[in-house]
Amino acid sequence: MTPLAISADSPLGFSAQDSLNLAAGEHMATLHWLPARYPYGPESGDGPFHVRITSLGSAHFATQEDGRATIDLLCLPSVLTDVTVEVDSAGGAFHESFRGVLAASREDSATLSATLLGAQLGGSFAFDPAALAGRRLAQVTLNLSFGEDSFSGALEAGVEHTQGNVDSGSTSLENVPVACFGHAALAGRAGCTE
Repeated sequence: MTPLAISADSPLGFSAQDSLNLAAGEHMATLHWLPARYPYGPESGDGPFHVRITSLGSAHFATQEDGRATIDLLCLPSVLTDVTVEVDSAGGAFHESFRGVLAASREDSATLSATLLGAQLGGSFAFDPAALAGRRLAQVTLNLSFGEDSFSGALEAGVEHTQGNVDSGSTSLENVPVACFGHAALAGRAGCTE
């Protein structure tokens, strides 16, 4: 990865500031809670969802030669901008604050993906323990997409299941779609439309 000044044009012809112009600031949407295999709470139906993106003042340009950095970005050369992310759902299921990376391979769109460990969630999102039957909430993945006139995203929970002995058994992770907003496609579904 190559350090990139926030206002400097990348080899892709746009700057980290161009990406921030799409994503930085307050965003509000209607979060649609989805039916899931395991009952969860405390929210359901539709409710307000707030996201705030703030620049940390640093950025990089990543290419295919940068290895791991671009595996997560489908190997596309990208402008990566360090940001803080604050996420709040109206009913308290999610009340999170964390550092993230805004990624853009085009001037007119940017994405942010973050995985939060279940035990470290600041909100009260939880599955019904009886329904999990030996499984546990391992993580929640938040995917956000920003465009010139659009804001969409999805939340998926990772449910961990260990088969056999805890020390020698095998562990699997099941992705469970729980919510989406905007025009997000989620796990092969048509997604949310507002």
